[in-house]
Parts: sequence; C-alpha cells; structure tokens
Amino acid sequence: MMYKISSFPKGRSMVIRCLSLAISLLPSVAFSQRYSFTNYGIEDGLLQSQATRILQDNTHRLVIATFLGMNRFDGKTFTSVTKGKVLIDSLTGATIDHSGKIWCSSPKGLYYYYADKTTRFIGDHDDSLITASDLIADNADNIWGLRKQQLFRISGGHIENIKIAGDKDIVTAITINKSGEILAAIFNKGIFCLKNNKWINTIPLVLPGGAFIRQFIVENNDDPIYISTGTEVMSVSNNIIEHIKISFQKGGVTLINCIARDNSYGLWIGTNKGAYYFNNNNLKYFDESNGFTSNGVYDIFKDQDNNIWFGTNGAGVFRFNGDGLLIFDQPQGVTENILQLGSDRSNDILMTGGSRLMIYDGKKVSQIKIPFMDATDIFHCIYTDREENTWVVTIKGLWKKTGPNFTRFYPRNKNDIPIPFNAMLEDQLKTFWVVTGNGCYYWNNGFIKIAGTRVQYTGMIEIGRDSILISSRNGLALVKDKKIDNSFRADFLKGSNIISLKYYKGRIYIGTIDNGLFIWNPHGGPVTHLNEKTGLSSISAYSIDIDKNDVMWVGTGRAVNQFKIKNDGTFQKIINENVGNLFVECNQGALLFNNKQVWIGTTKGLLVFKNDLASGTVAAPYTTMQDVLCYNKQAVKYTYKNGYKEPQNLKLPFNNSHITLSFNGVYLKNPRNVLYSYKLWPLDTRFSSLVNNNVVDYPSLPPGNYIFSVKSYNLAGVSSNVASFSFQITPAYYQTTLFKVAIVILLILISISTWKYFRVKEEQKRRLVAQLRLEEQVKIRKQTAEDFHDDLGNKLTRINVLSDILYKKIDAGFSDQRKLIDQIKENADALFTGSKHILWALDPDNDRLSEVLTHIKEFGIDLFLNTAISFISDLANDTFKEIILPMGYGRNITMILKELFNNTLRHSDAQNIKATAFLNQDNYICIVVEDDGKGFDMGMVKSGNGMRNINNRAKKINGVIETRSSADRGTSVTLIIKGIPPLN
Repeated sequence: MMYKISSFPKGRSMVIRCLSLAISLLPSVAFSQRYSFTNYGIEDGLLQSQATRILQDNTHRLVIATFLGMNRFDGKTFTSVTKGKVLIDSLTGATIDHSGKIWCSSPKGLYYYYADKTTRFIGDHDDSLITASDLIADNADNIWGLRKQQLFRISGGHIENIKIAGDKDIVTAITINKSGEILAAIFNKGIFCLKNNKWINTIPLVLPGGAFIRQFIVENNDDPIYISTGTEVMSVSNNIIEHIKISFQKGGVTLINCIARDNSYGLWIGTNKGAYYFNNNNLKYFDESNGFTSNGVYDIFKDQDNNIWFGTNGAGVFRFNGDGLLIFDQPQGVTENILQLGSDRSNDILMTGGSRLMIYDGKKVSQIKIPFMDATDIFHCIYTDREENTWVVTIKGLWKKTGPNFTRFYPRNKNDIPIPFNAMLEDQLKTFWVVTGNGCYYWNNGFIKIAGTRVQYTGMIEIGRDSILISSRNGLALVKDKKIDNSFRADFLKGSNIISLKYYKGRIYIGTIDNGLFIWNPHGGPVTHLNEKTGLSSISAYSIDIDKNDVMWVGTGRAVNQFKIKNDGTFQKIINENVGNLFVECNQGALLFNNKQVWIGTTKGLLVFKNDLASGTVAAPYTTMQDVLCYNKQAVKYTYKNGYKEPQNLKLPFNNSHITLSFNGVYLKNPRNVLYSYKLWPLDTRFSSLVNNNVVDYPSLPPGNYIFSVKSYNLAGVSSNVASFSFQITPAYYQTTLFKVAIVILLILISISTWKYFRVKEEQKRRLVAQLRLEEQVKIRKQTAEDFHDDLGNKLTRINVLSDILYKKIDAGFSDQRKLIDQIKENADALFTGSKHILWALDPDNDRLSEVLTHIKEFGIDLFLNTAISFISDLANDTFKEIILPMGYGRNITMILKELFNNTLRHSDAQNIKATAFLNQDNYICIVVEDDGKGFDMGMVKSGNGMRNINNRAKKINGVIETRSSADRGTSVTLIIKGIPPLN
C-alpha cells in the first residue's frame, strides 16, 4: 500500500514497507497458556469499573480516572481523589505536573485538583469553559493541550494559543519525549518538534483517505515512532514506515483506542476488544482466554517501574506482570493438579495429575489416550531415558512413547506379576530400575526384586556406577551391586519423610515433607540444612532440580524458591519477583526444565517461568510519609506534601506527646512485600531492622526536637528514598533552658549571698571582738594613764619639792652641789613634760586625728616660741574630727612631726616653717612640713638616725615619707598615711 509522503528534510527519501502479521483471534485456538495479569475492580476499591485514563504522580502512585471520579492507587489501596461532582464526568484529557497538581478536562471545563480542592482554570478574558484534550505537563510545568484542534499552552496562569506551521493548522495529537520536547501531529503535514523555541517538521506525512494521527509515541530520537490512526498502527524508523496489519473482524476488533511502549521496545495496542503486543516482528493477542479481558481498553500506561497498566471498559484495571510467568489451568485445558511432568523428542510437554495424561504442543493442551490402558489405572511418573525416550509409569504398568504411539513395556503378558510402580530410572549401565509400593526392582529380562526391600519406596537417584539411592518415608537406603548396603548410614534423616531427591556434582539433595531440605556429601563434610530460617518459604520441599547455571529450584509448600550454588558449596537465595511473588503450594515431583523454561505443578495450576537470571534491573520503592496522628486538643496547621496532608511545624506539649506516624512504600510491582526501616533522631542513631509494619507509635516522648526518617526495601533488597518528618515536643516551663539557666543563676546568687552572709557575720564577729578588745584596751589605757598620772605625777612633784628644799639648805658656796640639784630639777621637769606627752598619747580620747594635729600644733608653738623661726600652722580641718586613728598611730605621727620640727630648728637656718594637713585625691592623709631654710642636696647627704626613725615609724602606720629639698631652696617633707578604714 502506497502513501503520499512529503519530502523529507535535507532531501532524504522515505521508504514505505508494509508488514502484515495476520493472526487468528480465536482464543481457544491461538494460545492455550494464560499470562500473568493482576486485575483490580470495584471490590478492591476502584470507584467504577470503566477506567478511562491512568497517570502516575511524583510519589509513584497511580491516578486512575473513571466515570465516577478519580482514584489514587499505591498498589494496595484505592483512595478517592476528587470531591463532590465536579469531575464526575468523561475526561477528555488529564495530566499531572511536577508539583502534584492533577489537571483534567471534561465537557464542564478545565480543572486542576490539589490539596483536597478542585479549582476551575479560567483563562484570560474570563475564558471559563475550556474543553481540552491530550493534556501534557512539560518539564517547566507548562500545560499543553488541544482545544478545537488548536494547540495551546498554559504558563504562569495565562493561556496562549500556539501557532506551529500556519494559522489554519489542524493539530490532531501531541506528545512529549524523554528529553522534554513537545511534539505535535498536524493533519496532512506530519509531526513537528519544538526545538529551541522553533517548530521543526521532523516527519512530513500525509495519510490517505482523510486519515489522521490520533496518537503517537516518541521516546528517544533514535527509537521508532509509533503512530495510531484509530484503525491502523505504523512505526517510523530510519526513513521507513512499517504498517502493522491486524486482522480485524475475526475477534470483533474494529477500533484501536490507545498505544504504549514498554522497556523491551515492544508496543502495546489497546482495542475495543482486548489488546495486542508487538515486539520483534511478533504479534500477540490478549483477551479473556489467556488471562486478560475481552472488553475494550481505554488506556495503556507504562509506570516509572516499567509495569504496564490497562484501563478497560467495564473490567477495571489490569497490571501485566510480564511474560516471565505463564499459567495453565482449567480454561487452558489443564483439568487437574499436575503431579508429574516430562517431555518427548518433539519438545512437547507431557503432564499428568494421576487420572489422565495430557500433552502441550506449544499451542494447546490435549488429552492423550493410551490404547489398551485400563481405565482405572493411575499415572505415577513420566520419565525420559538417556536416549530421550519418554516413559509413562502407571500403578499397573510401564509405557514407552515413540512419536505419537505408545507401546506397553510391562506387563508383557498375563503371567507377569503385577507390580505397583511409583517411579523408574535408567542407570549408566542402561539398566532399568523401578521403585514400587513393595520394594525396589531392576530389569534383567524381567523385573528382579532387591532382597531386603519390603516397604513402599517413592523415589530414587543414581549416585555412582551401579549405586542407586532409594527413598521411603523412613529415610534412605543404598543399593550397591544389586544388593542393599547395610553399612550405609544417613542418621541425620532418621524419622524424615523424604519426598524428593536430586544428585548433583557429588552431593545429594534430599527434600522432606516436614523438615526442609538437606544437602549431603556422602564422602564427607558437613550436612547443610535449609529451612524457613535459612531461606525456604516452607518446611516442605516437594520438588528439587538444578539448572545448567547452578541454580537450584525448590517447589515448597508455600512458594517456589531459587538458590544459587556458589563455588564454595554454599547457597545464596535469589530474589526473583516473577517467582517469589507467588503464594502457591507446589506438588511433589512436578518440576521440569525445558527450553529455557521451568515448569512447576502447583495446586493453583501449572506455572511456567522463564529460566533467566538476567531479568533486568529491579526498581526501588518510593517512600512517603502517609499520616501523622497526634492526640492533643490544640489546633494543628496542615500542609500538603507529595499529595498527603501533613502537619506543619508540629509542636506537641510535654504532657501529651503521644504521636503515631504512618508511612507508605509505593512499589507497584510487588506491593505486599515491602519492608521498612526507620529511626527517630536523636533517640536512634541507626535505622531499625526491616519490618513489615508501616505504622510506628510513640506513646510518650521526652521534650526535644525530633526527625523521623524511614525508607523501604523490596524483596531484592533495593532501598528507596528516605522520607522524613520533623516535629517538636515542647518542654514544661521547668524543663526549658531559660528556666534551668535561671535556676543556676539563682543558686549561684543564693550561694554568693550565703557566702556573703557568713562573711558579714564573720566580719561582724571579728569587729565585735575587735571592738571588745579595743574597749578593753581603752579601759586599760585610761586606767594606765590615770594611774601613771597620779603615781608618777606625785613622785615627780615630790622630787621637785625636795629639790627646792635641798637647794635652799645648801650654802651658796657649794656651787657644784647646787648645779647637781638644778640638773635633778631640770631632768625631773623634763621627765614630767615627757610623761605628760605619754599620758596624752595613752588617753583614748586623743585618738582622733584632729586631737593629734592640735597637739602637734601646740607642740610647734611651744617649740618655736622665743626663736628666730616663725611657725605657721594649717592643721585644722572639720573632716579630721571624724577620723579615728588606730591605736599607736597618733603617737607615731606626733613623734614624726616632733623630729621634723626639731631638725628644722637645729639645722635649717630657716626663718619660717609651715605645717599643713589635708586629704589628697586618693583620700589619703597628707601632713606636709616645709621651711625656707638653706636646704640640702639630696644626692650628697646621707640619712641619719633621725630620718631612719622617721621612715620606720611611717611604715608602722602604713605610711611613706616623701622628701624634696635642694640647696638654698628650703626643704619639704610629706607624710602620707594610707588605708585609714573610715576613709575607705
């Protein structure tokens, strides 16, 4: 079929080729196997069974549009998205931007849904009725769509009509590629791409008969572009257009509704009845006969983990689980549980559940009738010998299959002894062995029973030349050289009911019904035991086999398990989600490798797996915080994060710190097998061990700032992003830092106050003692002064009186005697004067500074009276009346000033002398004695005893002497007394 094609850019030519793949659409004829689809309907929570559109938000959850509104789906639970009746209608377009807004268009207008609120978008000039199709959100969150076959863009709240090639262009479809570029299909012009704000006609194309592009897919620039017109599908690659021809009418397929790509470069085609899959020039049809639905498919969506989803007309939503698993059950002709499997030379699969023998020829399952077989006979085993002959073992006989024909091997005549066969084996010597309900036999022109075998045996394997290991419900026995080897021991199997055997590379694999799987090297070495704790899904190992990749397959009572046999003989469990995701009970001995496939009989049908370890990368779950419950009555402000309502800046009081956190690991491939690991910082420094539960409850947290973090894992151990939530438990006032600081400060102040109090009390005590001592000293001084005055005064007076009497009685001629008497009288007078000064100093009333200075003044006046030196005094000051000198200070001050006055009188040749007293700026007492005498050179004169005595006395009263003098300029001496207590 030839199409009119516009010229390609740069003169390139376009080659057109038609690929016709006619297929028969009758499901009973086309395929017998059932593919693995998972169906979700209204019983699972879907709002309505007509799913018209499927999207995925930024948390990996699906958004599914129906005629009753929208659902979100995390793989386990459907939740309603839309509120009210605004969006309950047939959607003409839908998309989700990066902020999580769901944009959708219906005959009622264009809306976006966010934060539990639906908002109508109103364009410029109050344009409120915007009915759009093919909505797309680009990387900058601009919304693109078609309105009346014209392209528009919403940016910054404004809607703008976009011109591509001309004003009258009819835009029929738009899409976006992985690079974020917008592409548009224009009727009779082809496909245009927006590059650097310029529209480029990348595929010029004119379709015949008025056909136009309804949908097209462009992922990468080098990938084929798939185009759907509604009645046909084409691919464009390397300038070649290939037409994928589908045989309509046969199955009722009349319309193509949608197309989608998967990561295997295949194309899914949704029709009005079922779906097609095109890959590697092969076309498969899916309907209710092979696990899908025969209803119409509205939408096909590939999620971020490469799962393929189908929105159907009346059958809900389907997920395609991949072609890694095929299922045969009753609709495919498998009418009983398969207990034995085998293959013939034509690679056809033979199977039986005991009552009938069936064969699968790659297209369908058929029943085989063996001629002359007793209708009551039961099939027990299917075996392929070393020459690839297929043997069928029944309870009453052995049958050999040659091509389509069967010949009976035993019994050969009526005289042959009936033997209840269970299984058979051909050894290296081409000897046939059978185990039965009453023993073990080998063939030598007839079956010969091994002596000593009397019980029912269920299986056997060859472990060496003429060495056959047979199993029973009581353990193992070894037949060697056609005899029971009584030295053989396998005590670890005592009491084990053995149901499967395998010999591989020198080790024996023994499956039991109630004790897991044992791996034993009969030549020595430890026994490896696999059970539920070490990787098996069940303690029942019904079937065992090992493929060429050293992968052991085990059919258990709950699942199919895979283990990689490592070079050191250990086992590593393989996580294969196509295998481990199934919860099935396997049947005994029903495991077969054939053409890179693994066939396993289960109670839920016959399962066929791809035997391919390189099944591609495993996607990671996506973790979000789902809900936060707090139980206090205070108002909580909420925000929306990843589509969930979440408290904002949550603060809980210390006396109601109960909080429950729920989270969700979205993993659409295998949602039921997601594990979680979490921590609450700073209480936890490491993530917890893996758990199934997605809710954590903290009934009473201490005050502090917390960050809850959680991540999820799939069965393959691939971890997700880390979701987190921060909150605060506010402390009581007595737990706050400010309160604690205040308490510390208060304690410090109390400590200081207590210390000061005791210091004051101690000082008061000291002062009291000092005062008492002082008062005692005052009393003593007064008493002493009084006693001294009375006693010494009387004695000196008597001396003077007696001296006068004696002087009068001596004649004038005794001049020497009279001189001595005069000297006695003078000394007595001097002693009396000195004693008066001592008595003055002893009197406590004279401790005031003013009294001391007055006494000095009087002394100076008396001293310089009748001399050539004039004495000037400036020693009076009212402040000095308040100063009480410590004991001894007055005496020393007096003695210092007397010595200075005497020095001036004897040595200065002065005419004037002045004594001054004042308080300096430091509140020290300063007494200055200065004269206008001849002075002296301070550098030439050494201090005599007088000055040394003056300095010593000054030190005793905490004072210093400062002397200034120079020749012919007089002398000035200052006494500075520091630290008189009342002045400080």
